[in-house]
Amino acid sequence: MKLYLTSSVLFALVRSPRKKKIQNLLLEALDAHERFFTSSLSIFLLFQLLGELEVEKKKQILRFLEDLTDSIFDLDTEGLRTQLFMAESCDIEMSIALKEGMDVVVLDLEREVASLPLLLVRNFFGETK
Repeated sequence: MKLYLTSSVLFALVRSPRKKKIQNLLLEALDAHERFFTSSLSIFLLFQLLGELEVEKKKQILRFLEDLTDSIFDLDTEGLRTQLFMAESCDIEMSIALKEGMDVVVLDLEREVASLPLLLVRNFFGETK
């Protein structure tokens, strides 16, 4: 299975008190031969959530994400169009995941997010709180 890691999961991996539990869930997924993906937009959003960081720290986080993921997708106009047409049911990260053929989008949010017909949503918040 192909799992898209959203900015909320990436943030939880870096700053959450639950990061060890999330790391264990990701390791279990790796053991099950699941593959991880993210996008440049999700990484940009992560850096926005983290606030002021030294350039070296940002480079270190980027290297970690490059090692963790099979690919980092770019944001393009097709992803934007998908989000515009499906604005009621998916956000921009979900539309990138959908466009790139992901099986599951993984997030870490308190609010409930519904799955789409072609994209399952897995919320680590419920699994790690």
